[in-house]
Amino acid sequence: MTDVSEQNLPGIGRSYQVPGIDGTRVVVVVHNTGRRDLYAYSDPEAEPVVVSFNDDQARRLGAVLGGAYFKPTIVSEIEAAIGSLLIDWVTLRDDSPGAGRSIAELEIRRRTRMTVVAIMRDDDTLLAPEPGTVLQPGDRLVVVGRQEDLSGFLRHVVG
Repeated sequence: MTDVSEQNLPGIGRSYQVPGIDGTRVVVVVHNTGRRDLYAYSDPEAEPVVVSFNDDQARRLGAVLGGAYFKPTIVSEIEAAIGSLLIDWVTLRDDSPGAGRSIAELEIRRRTRMTVVAIMRDDDTLLAPEPGTVLQPGDRLVVVGRQEDLSGFLRHVVG
């Protein structure tokens, strides 16, 4: 996640800064002792609100924030719509059957029933690549489809 910045705090632990959707800034300091301090800054010039947690409390708060205790209705609706959708990442090798060939040439969707939704190449990410996009060795492909179709995709494209 690019919105999280990290910083080592020698002798103390590590800090993580996360922006809030309303412009607030939240900093979490994870101490080497296991204690966590949460600082919330609503105004850069104001004193932060500070709350400290022990390790167990911090993990419970993380579970609450992550939705373990309550799942908003929209999340349940999305999960129901997605059902058995598989999202996976695969990396092409030099000897992969798909290396040097385009998505269209490989007929990935027709032959494997999987869809390439992104290609991570070096420091770039190609979202929704065009059919003419040529796959290269080292490309990390993000593919979407059904679990039962993944093995055919792997044979046809990755090898």
